Amino acid sequence: MTELDTIRRLLQRLSEITDWRFAVGVRIRFANPTLLYQTYPQVWIDYYNKEGLVFIDPTVRWAIANVGICDWSDLADQDSGNVLGRAADYGLKFGKAVSIGESQSRTFGFFSHASRKIEQHEIESAKAVLEQLHQATEGIDDLTEKGLSALRALNISLHRA
Repeated sequence: MTELDTIRRLLQRLSEITDWRFAVGVRIRFANPTLLYQTYPQVWIDYYNKEGLVFIDPTVRWAIANVGICDWSDLADQDSGNVLGRAADYGLKFGKAVSIGESQSRTFGFFSHASRKIEQHEIESAKAVLEQLHQATEGIDDLTEKGLSALRALNISLHRA
């Protein structure tokens, strides 16, 4: 069963691994996350949504088709819309994508630093937390809208932190 305190604790752990920015989509079905948590700059989030970049984002395409960890730089040749270049303009320069779960219900994490590459131990720690987050949200389809609203509201606390 999904528990608010467990999800809150796991998101806090993700935030404490390092001083990065991230976006985490939990239990993604038909390219739509059941839960979405972001610490990216709000101006980037607004721009990304306004421009519909999710439809051409090579990191999202990779995460849908694969499980594991991928460096954003490995996807540069698949970035015909220059999403990674645009992200860099907003301080999201060095990144990694993590994808876990089964194809019909994946959890994705996109992590970025402005000034340095993400270290292997950092992304491995993030992957472990994402796996726990994915497990903790097993059965999320059974939650009421009120229960989902409480979980979605945790995103607001991430922006205030």
